[in-house]
Amino acid sequence: ILLYMSDLEPGDGGETLFSHGWPAGQAEEEHVQLDDAIDALRASGDVEGILKRDSWEEKMVANCRSRLAVRPHSSRAVLFYSQHPDGSVDQSSLHGGCPVITDQPKWAANLWAWNSIRGGFPGSPKNEHVVEKNRAANKSPENDQQKHATFINDKSDESMRHAQLFFQDTFWGNYGFGDPPLGINTFKGHKWHVRVDGEVVKSFTIGRDKKQEFHI
Repeated sequence: ILLYMSDLEPGDGGETLFSHGWPAGQAEEEHVQLDDAIDALRASGDVEGILKRDSWEEKMVANCRSRLAVRPHSSRAVLFYSQHPDGSVDQSSLHGGCPVITDQPKWAANLWAWNSIRGGFPGSPKNEHVVEKNRAANKSPENDQQKHATFINDKSDESMRHAQLFFQDTFWGNYGFGDPPLGINTFKGHKWHVRVDGEVVKSFTIGRDKKQEFHI
């Protein structure tokens, strides 16, 4: 999810471009090809003295004005998926940020969400096409890489009184004396770090077992 936190006017640039898409509702005969879009951009004079001719930036702006693009506005957000339900890459999600050609700033933030099928949870969604494909290949439809890890502070090491748990560099939860165990759905190979006063003092790597416990 891309969240816009500033406003840009038409022609200011800064759009989010989906270069494999066309403007919604546009008829095929109205599609503008790149060469024609570049000619129209140059004729407008909007980037004269700002962008070099034949630069990638000029081509990007031309695509931004002819392909599917969303203009920044503080009340807008863009939601898109990078994968199809079977996990294959959705090429139509290829996107980029158009150059801003005004003195107005562009502010935006990304919110990443993982909402794929998660086997083992009551009511978890099922993609019947994928289930049938896995069944034909004699494969389990469940993701056998998913693990459940529990992180427990045994309160036996005074240096861990104010410990915190991080997934890579992202804070996950307090892991000190008096804090409840942290139960987490994770995956084989994921690395979890224990920090005290901002310093990594211990690290755990998720292994093969379905359920795992880690103690400090």
